Amino acid sequence: MLLSGCGNSSSPAASGEATGTADADDDYDQITFAFFCNLFIPQDMQMIEDALNEQLREKIHAEVELVPLSLGTYDQQMNLMISGGEKLDLYIMFGGNFSSAINQNKLAVVDPDLMAEYAPGVLDALGDYMDSVTVNGNVYGFPVNKDMATRRGVSLNRDLLEKHGLLEAAEEIQNVDDLAVLFEKMSALEPNLVMTSSQDNGKSVMESGFASFDKMGDYYGVLMDCGGDDLVLENLFETEWYAQTLDYIRDWYNKGWILSDGSINPDTGINLYKSGRLFSYLGDKKPGSYVDVENTTGIPTLDGILTTPISTNDTINGVVMAIPITCEDQAPVLKFLNLLYSDPEVLNILDWGIEGVHYERVPDTDTLIRYPEGVTSDNDGYGLNQGWSFGNQLISYAWETVGTDDYYEEMKAFNESAVISKAVGFMFDPSPVKSEIAALDSVLAEYRLGLENGELDPEEYLPKFQQALREAGIEKVIAEKQRQLDAWVAAQS
Repeated sequence: MLLSGCGNSSSPAASGEATGTADADDDYDQITFAFFCNLFIPQDMQMIEDALNEQLREKIHAEVELVPLSLGTYDQQMNLMISGGEKLDLYIMFGGNFSSAINQNKLAVVDPDLMAEYAPGVLDALGDYMDSVTVNGNVYGFPVNKDMATRRGVSLNRDLLEKHGLLEAAEEIQNVDDLAVLFEKMSALEPNLVMTSSQDNGKSVMESGFASFDKMGDYYGVLMDCGGDDLVLENLFETEWYAQTLDYIRDWYNKGWILSDGSINPDTGINLYKSGRLFSYLGDKKPGSYVDVENTTGIPTLDGILTTPISTNDTINGVVMAIPITCEDQAPVLKFLNLLYSDPEVLNILDWGIEGVHYERVPDTDTLIRYPEGVTSDNDGYGLNQGWSFGNQLISYAWETVGTDDYYEEMKAFNESAVISKAVGFMFDPSPVKSEIAALDSVLAEYRLGLENGELDPEEYLPKFQQALREAGIEKVIAEKQRQLDAWVAAQS
């Protein structure tokens, strides 16, 4: 879904032209805010901007110009705006781009005095999560406060579980061994069904259902226990855990439980689950994940949890709100960010639109909303549905399908239950070993998915994979990452 982009090229914003209020009062501070649209650019975006500006003029004496862009061209548009020196004061990015944006000097260092004065609500909301965006003592952005941890799990077809009297057994699943017992029973009862697959194309079964360590960004030197005992990096691909997990997955594959062409099938995961070919699929699970699956597929679904939640740079920095170097005045931007992290009235406009037009409150609830009469997902003029990409999602409304007013309390408890990696805040600079990393990437592209999806026999191919990684320079990369990590640790004390 993410890679499909937004479409709707008829919108001026789709080609990079910003929408905005034509007669902005120059007396107000002007903020230009760019963000990607996951599926489409909403037709009512001007209405949203106008409603936001009503709030901003009164609360921070500012106006915002929204620049919604197609996800498919978003990174390119941001590069052009920043390199061209265009007016841009705030934008969002996926966390995978955060360290490279710092290294490429795209991001401004946030002024600590201005941040303390104008954005206390941001700091209160994020707390220690600010470590993930602090490099050498400098703050370069703000993670969106949402699900800040990850745990592996499985989406299971509840109808089939009830049909065969296996619902209670499924509700007791705590690990992959429990899941294997369930697969053994279900595969005998539904021999034409594939039991499971990875989360989506490009992710492996191991990555989707088994991995619970800090991959340190690129898998080249990982913390298997998130630094619980020490901060010594290991070569994942030579650990006993990796070899044993490959054997486990290969056994599932040989039993016919795993999609046979998962490494190349473009419909892996939720799309194939929706088609009825899969009994389940593996992936990241947060509180209420099953609701999203049910809404997308129409299949009653049960979540099974397989690993302990962990928080790493990757999970905390899932989406980052950052001030680019093109921003000339950070003060109004920080005031705006403060509202997005502490003022539900402002945040809900950006998250959900206008009450009575795009949503209405569910009676007898405090936080739940639904479509007004006559409005559906097909004719909703906003429908951005991206609360995970702005500010503090935990103070926003939630769609009625989550079923409980306590949804964000559950999310907060989930975050607090996570094992936090001791390397949160460490940013690896790959430039000293960039040629080795390019060679390693090629090796992974040849072997990793096949092995981790059970398609390649690990007895034959794991030694070849390990040798190819050594020849490509993995030991040099791990040594360089360890050197930088040690220096970072020393600087913390």
